Amino acid sequence: MDQVVQEVHEMYAQTVLTKRKRYVHSKVTSTQGRQLLRDLRIKVDTVRTVPFPVGMGGPVGGFGWESVMDGNGEEIVLTEAQQKERYRHYVEHNIGAVLEEKRLCVVGVENDQNVLTVDVPGHDIELSGRTDLLVLSDIIQDNPNDLQYLPDVKMLIEVKKKVVPSCDFQALSELIALDLIADDDPVVALLTDLNGSWLFFWVSENKNDSVRILKATIKNPGEAFERMKLKKALPSIGEGGESGGIRESIERYYDIASCLGPDLDMARAVARQVTRSIPTLSYFS
Repeated sequence: MDQVVQEVHEMYAQTVLTKRKRYVHSKVTSTQGRQLLRDLRIKVDTVRTVPFPVGMGGPVGGFGWESVMDGNGEEIVLTEAQQKERYRHYVEHNIGAVLEEKRLCVVGVENDQNVLTVDVPGHDIELSGRTDLLVLSDIIQDNPNDLQYLPDVKMLIEVKKKVVPSCDFQALSELIALDLIADDDPVVALLTDLNGSWLFFWVSENKNDSVRILKATIKNPGEAFERMKLKKALPSIGEGGESGGIRESIERYYDIASCLGPDLDMARAVARQVTRSIPTLSYFS
């Protein structure tokens, strides 16, 4: 009997476990990242951003990475992990008014190694790991254990001292996981060195039987934070009644677009509000 059980386990391991793919966000290479996108039939499209009018938003300096001197007098820049609280405060400080208004907070999730771990429905794929920062409901400040539910999560932020092209795939893996976890709520991934590289990613519409993820690049910290703040102009669908909330959302989008040009993240959020009441099946299901 024991031999039969062992044979069953071996057959299971050969036929099931060997087919299952596991992607650890922080270890996703360029090759693995491209394979993940192929497996899920996802295409990444780069988009342009419209410059802000002169005088829009105040100047914001980049984040200063601290360094120390070793015994030989050589300068050593501290790692991201060693400065996580400093850069969390930097982000929080620059969008503080919006956070307070929307009752959100910026939280480091370095202690929750599986906060972005999820199985991809319909695929033998597991996405595993975490990110650096999350923007989500400030209710977790009173109830830290509720972080596991990611209440009202809006954005993930992956911080690198140096952003190189291969880093995109870590951010994409994290975005896909967060999008699955957040279900119908629109979310954004930001990959940044907190200085001259601010790469925004978000899931767009399906096109030609594939999911589109859009990527926008910003090089100025002040403009990057202003882009993040634009979300505050979007009311929830319930404000002023359901149809009124939708109409107001669309009107506010066009008001902003007439001044700043199309803001694709906001356009996507408006579209999500309009279609939220329509039963649909997730692409991944």
